[in-house]
Amino acid sequence: MSIIFSIFILLFVIITCFLTTLSTSAASQSLHPDELNALKEIATTLGIKRLNLSAEDPCNIRTLMIIQEKQDVLLNSAKNNSIVCDCSFNNNMTCHIKVIELKTLSLPGKLPPQLAKLRYLQKIDLCLNYLSGTIPMEWASLQYLTSISVCANRLTGNLPRGLENFKNLIYLSVEANQFSGTIPDELGDVTSLTTLHLASNYFTGSLPSSLDRLVNLEDVRVCDNDFTGVIPEFIGNWSRLRKLHLYASGLNGPIPDEVARLENLTELSISDTAWINSFPYISSNAIKNLILRNVSLSGSIPSYIWNKTDLNTL
Repeated sequence: MSIIFSIFILLFVIITCFLTTLSTSAASQSLHPDELNALKEIATTLGIKRLNLSAEDPCNIRTLMIIQEKQDVLLNSAKNNSIVCDCSFNNNMTCHIKVIELKTLSLPGKLPPQLAKLRYLQKIDLCLNYLSGTIPMEWASLQYLTSISVCANRLTGNLPRGLENFKNLIYLSVEANQFSGTIPDELGDVTSLTTLHLASNYFTGSLPSSLDRLVNLEDVRVCDNDFTGVIPEFIGNWSRLRKLHLYASGLNGPIPDEVARLENLTELSISDTAWINSFPYISSNAIKNLILRNVSLSGSIPSYIWNKTDLNTL
């Protein structure tokens, strides 16, 4: 009996110590001071006038305490204002920011180059604000960065050259801004990209042939631009492509035969495009949405299309 009692006491002590350690560790976890200082600089560049970093650690509350001017209202909705940290550093005592999402907050400043000071950052989402400027090349130093979403802002100028330095980028969305000029050839060197959203800007010129190297693409939007030239044949190289939106892109037809190589395609949307006279051959049996509007099609719809059992929109 004494042995059983001793074992019980030993287990109780071990469990108590373990829980105490966990509690102490959780209570003392905090954002790295360098990143805390960087947040102040980032907030200033974004046009945030009042940011409270002293009340709660951002990693603990998973948000930034942004106070709206003149109304004293906290803009810390978890949906639009989110901070995600990794607190596994320094024996679970130190945290580093890996995701920052500040959306729909009417931020009036610029895209902050100081985000490069958040060394472990993986995702940047600053959509639906009033931010100006362009993508800072300082962000290319972030070796873990995989996602940039800056859609629906007031960004202008050309896409910066040097995009090839974003070695691990998977997701890039710059749609609904005021970018102009041609697409830089260097974009074709970001071969890790799976999502590329360039829609609703003022891009001109043709799509550079270097984009044929983006063989991991799954979702492409180049619609609502001022591109010239024809829909490129190299889209057939995007064998993993699921969604292709080309409506009102400025590109002309015909739809290249190479589209038949896109066997994973679920959405194809083309409208307001000249020189598309014949129905394309769609090999994908996964096609759900096929939109060919205002493209001067003639003749009958090919019978094979009615065998696409997943097709919802035609």
